[in-house]
Amino acid sequence: MKTFTKLLVFLPLCAAPAAAQEPRVAGTSPVMSISLGYSYFNLSLQPTRANLNGTNSTFTIDLHPRFGVTLDLSYVRASNLNGSSYHADVLSYLAGPVFYISRKKGLATFAHVLAGGARITGAIPDTHAFVRGYTNEPALAFGGGLEHQFSRRFAVRATADYVRASYLTSPTAFNPLNNFRAVTSLVYYFGTNRR
Repeated sequence: MKTFTKLLVFLPLCAAPAAAQEPRVAGTSPVMSISLGYSYFNLSLQPTRANLNGTNSTFTIDLHPRFGVTLDLSYVRASNLNGSSYHADVLSYLAGPVFYISRKKGLATFAHVLAGGARITGAIPDTHAFVRGYTNEPALAFGGGLEHQFSRRFAVRATADYVRASYLTSPTAFNPLNNFRAVTSLVYYFGTNRR
């Protein structure tokens, strides 16, 4: 009986130093990234649609491997809109959640919903000529894409979005427009990389 009691006393004391040898779990921090790339924007202007080209940049914080938030800034432009001497441009500033659908071997697919605003400038048909106009109204974009991470710090991303923004359909009225946007960009990661 004395041997059993001694074992009960000494075994926990021997286990304590062994437990201290286990590796500690390091703290995790959000994964952050910035991107810069080319943006194509198909703008639904009257009387025909316009193809605009420009740049897009994002700042994203992944709070969880399946969820993050992003800030999206874009500027696109086209000249001689609808045969007029006017140009069209769209400056959009959007933010919202990003949901990662899958992550496998450096390839991630995602969906996002972005809200904010868009300043649109262009030519407006008016009787027998065009006049210049612009609006700065709320905008909404939703879509998704895929991202291929080819190194610890860099990835390429392709995104396609439906963009709902308002513009003038006449010199006195504006209506929501159905637009399409495609973006290809280079992504740089900083902070802890959980991919």
